[in-house]
Amino acid sequence: MPLNRLIEQFSEQAARTDSPAELFALTEAAARELGFSRVALVHGLSFRCPRRGLIHLENFGEWSNVFMERRYYLDDPGLLAAQRITHGFDWSAIRQFLPLSPRQLAILGEAGRHGLRTGYTLPVGVLGEPHGCCSFATERAVLPSRLECLAASHIGAEAFREARRLHGFPGRAMKAPRLSRRKRDCLRYVAMGKTDAEIATILGLSASTVRSYMALLRRDFDVVSRAQLAAAALRLGVIDYDDAIPPF
Repeated sequence: MPLNRLIEQFSEQAARTDSPAELFALTEAAARELGFSRVALVHGLSFRCPRRGLIHLENFGEWSNVFMERRYYLDDPGLLAAQRITHGFDWSAIRQFLPLSPRQLAILGEAGRHGLRTGYTLPVGVLGEPHGCCSFATERAVLPSRLECLAASHIGAEAFREARRLHGFPGRAMKAPRLSRRKRDCLRYVAMGKTDAEIATILGLSASTVRSYMALLRRDFDVVSRAQLAAAALRLGVIDYDDAIPPF
């Protein structure tokens, strides 16, 4: 089937699916058309905190059991690489943007012995949701063509979008609170790990004023601790990592 027609047909059929199982069957079939025998749609968090609602659809067979039993998800180079870039990538290129430890090299080698010899992963990041990815793999020594990998990117993006729908994402609207300049200043310094006293000195405010701002910020974000406050602000995009960890 021509690749453009495969993508269009998949998109049309995926939008009509009523269950994750039905969607995954369609995704498996499309992956086979492209030359991939294995496919996974997952939230990375689903390995560490398996729970209902997180996306975890895959046909990696025995490798899945090994992956979980040996806690490979803590160091898996594919999952880590998917958090560092925004485009689809060939697994053989991972070491170009992620230094690999001996354990990570061993993970890749063992995956190959379980039928995941080469692969292609599409990162999926949605603000306020766990980071995800869609991976396509084969036991062949060489990936399908570049055009087939690009088609896999399109299909993976469509599949993850429909998986989000079927898993109830977004569960509820997450709206960032409107903050005054002073509140935003306090929030940035909280993310840097500054204490209330340090923030007061930096901003030229009294300690009691900063404490008041902190209480208001916790209420604004519906959290109870400084760590939760910084995490919620990052998740909602109110601050970014350059605020929390200033660049050199």
